[in-house]
Amino acid sequence: MMGNENHTGITVTPVKLQLVEINTKNEKSILQNIDEVFFDERLNITEDKETKITSVLQTAFNELLIKNRISPRTASFTLPVEMFYTVQVPYDNTLLYQDLIEEIQWELSILFPFINSKDLVIQYIEIEKNKIVNRNTILISALERKYIQMIKHFCDENNISLRFVDSSLFASERALSCIFDLKESISLSLYLSSGSLSLIFSYNGKPALFKTSTYYSATEIPQIIRKETSPSETVNINRSMIDYAYISGEDISDSLVNTLNRNTGIEFARFNPFENIIPDPKLLENKYFTQKFNTFSPAVGIAYRLA
Repeated sequence: MMGNENHTGITVTPVKLQLVEINTKNEKSILQNIDEVFFDERLNITEDKETKITSVLQTAFNELLIKNRISPRTASFTLPVEMFYTVQVPYDNTLLYQDLIEEIQWELSILFPFINSKDLVIQYIEIEKNKIVNRNTILISALERKYIQMIKHFCDENNISLRFVDSSLFASERALSCIFDLKESISLSLYLSSGSLSLIFSYNGKPALFKTSTYYSATEIPQIIRKETSPSETVNINRSMIDYAYISGEDISDSLVNTLNRNTGIEFARFNPFENIIPDPKLLENKYFTQKFNTFSPAVGIAYRLA
């Protein structure tokens, strides 16, 4: 982040709207605002009508604007992990760009035959074989275009220029990589949300392996983690290889972290996305900054995003 510029990150969850405003001055990041507002009713973003969703978002957004006395000119949004079609598959790294796009669309059509791949907005990361995965793979994340159009319409109604829309998972991972130097290490980023558990293993600070699972009870989480941190035919990973492990997402209590540490053999730390950000003095006693920092990692990560 260069120059003097405000970056607003907004996270949409089924139950609330979160906002983070970061100002860059002289190449230093200053946290200007942090807040959240709960919706009057829980949203099912993939099922509810657009008019209902935008109405609920607008009510919450108006409250955020009034409470914080802000009027953002640009903003980036994160949406729930479960709205994205995310997979990691082997691929031929000699493919030209257009051939690669066609290969990705074909993979998505096979894995998710109920959705037309032409209706998806796709982003991807090419991952060379490495210490963890012994073949070239590509990490694909796709979102139905209609949801981006919905967010764009919301921004237009509020005179905001939309910059980016991304998964809360990948935005949170971006915040982690922006704050910590994870080179020459293997790190694990665990993200919990609405019954889903997502893991990103990074090697030398870059994503190497993605895994996701659903769960119905928190008691299942340690077992899932133990399974997903065990080696397989194509994946060379075990718990002793992990140098750093961070956890973020909703309702991450110290008690949960301690339970996971005892039952997985991995030393997780609650990720604080504000660790290297200078706070405005008015925020020093803000509960979101001092206590609930962990839940704001997607909003911080998307605010940091430049490309």
